Amino acid sequence: MPLLIRQGLIRTNDAAGTVLERGDVLVVGDRIAAIGADLSAEAAQHPELEIIEAGNRIVLPGFVDAHMHSNEGFEMGRYDNLPLEIWLSEVYPPFGAPTLTWREHYLRAMLVGIVSVRSGVTALQDDVINMAFTPDAVDATATAYRDLGLKGWLTASMWDEGFLQSLPFLSQIMPDDLKARLAALHTPGRAEQIQLFQELHGKWHGKDGMRIILGPCGPQRCSPELLEEVAALSQSMDLPIHCHVLETKTQAVTGQEKYGKTLPAFLADVGCMTHRLTMNHAIWLTNDDIAMMGDVGASITHNPLANLKLGSGVAPVRKLKNAGVNVALGCDGVASADSADIFQAIKAAAGIHKIGTHDYRQWVSAHEVYEMATTNAARSGMMQDEVASIEIGKKADLILLDRYDWGFLPLHDPINQIAFSVNSDAVQTSIVDGRVVMRDRRLALIDEDAIRAEISETAERFRRDYCPAMSEGAAVVRPWLDQMHEMATSRTVPAGHLPLRMSPSDAGDRGYPAAAE
Repeated sequence: MPLLIRQGLIRTNDAAGTVLERGDVLVVGDRIAAIGADLSAEAAQHPELEIIEAGNRIVLPGFVDAHMHSNEGFEMGRYDNLPLEIWLSEVYPPFGAPTLTWREHYLRAMLVGIVSVRSGVTALQDDVINMAFTPDAVDATATAYRDLGLKGWLTASMWDEGFLQSLPFLSQIMPDDLKARLAALHTPGRAEQIQLFQELHGKWHGKDGMRIILGPCGPQRCSPELLEEVAALSQSMDLPIHCHVLETKTQAVTGQEKYGKTLPAFLADVGCMTHRLTMNHAIWLTNDDIAMMGDVGASITHNPLANLKLGSGVAPVRKLKNAGVNVALGCDGVASADSADIFQAIKAAAGIHKIGTHDYRQWVSAHEVYEMATTNAARSGMMQDEVASIEIGKKADLILLDRYDWGFLPLHDPINQIAFSVNSDAVQTSIVDGRVVMRDRRLALIDEDAIRAEISETAERFRRDYCPAMSEGAAVVRPWLDQMHEMATSRTVPAGHLPLRMSPSDAGDRGYPAAAE
């Protein structure tokens, strides 16, 4: 049904920064057909037109969350004060990991999708970590997003290096019996993983708002041969590569130990360093890494919520942008960021870069963060020509915010106020592909109350029945991970900035009182 959004404050987010203080948007099918001060005449040509009165609304393109792990959906708030590598052993334990039903996969994806839609996300780039290497996790996730009306850009996650091969020093310090247990864990070979990607791509790509993209988990977890195949597929199919790179200092040490070079340099060797590559996190970078990434037009996802929670560090966003790297914004997984609410990520990103330097001209502004959550995030998924701005011919992915929300009074600058003043409750209506998926903060395509009850029951069962075994499995390797973490973080690594802002020893070197470690 054609749709007219009438007399809203429209911020188009086009290259010219066009703003209509009062204007209309006409949607026909799944596309934006017209934008103007008054489209009454054009609208009259569509007798079955639906009209949304937007006189008290701010009309924006929908947000794109550039990095998420919906598979962590039932673990929000479970962990604290754990660095990434130890946290991973809890969320993805080598022993005691649960085997979920299709419906459980569906419901935890639905939980993340609902929170995303309610915060104005219309496209979610979801790195579904598929521990079982079966179609169920991605099938169920895509089905949930389809039912909800949310665009899903889903990875077929891949890795073929085992636990011991993907972390430094463990082979040296672990006892032989534990190494044997870890070595016995089965991971499908790269041919099987590529076949699964092909199956999922054939089933979902370009259908029901879904896309299937390449998701090698991280260079330290993938063999050179697997990454070379990924690079070839990316080129031949013109698909993004979505890969975790240099999230932590331990990963920087891993590059030195395993390859004798930085992880971005290794990715270049295997053919992955192109404009189709998105490096998730990208914190512990050298200046040469940054220059190389800028030269090819690569992207990163900036995930400040998870980076703060896990103590990973702060990405050098200003240096990356200056070098020509595309910087997108993501929430990251809901067991590390603990939320799929994009407003929380926007607020964190708009604040965190105001520390670390007194040169305020180097700070990252709210408007830059807004670009990271719209046009830059779309570019990360190679969808910048389809979404993230209100322009004729683009997909009709729109959100309507209450312009009289308490945080918008008075209305100085909606983008600044999204970052600093309002929360996601200001999002009243969400439209995806020209279809209303949330109206007046009620989900339009599903029975919200019924699904909440089922999600609540299933999530509680996960906590009760699965989490104890996961913790027991993590405890088996914890002493050795603690030792590995201390060894790795005590190493000196090259970096083009201070990812931890100012460590206690740095403070002492610079004339400030050094805190006790």
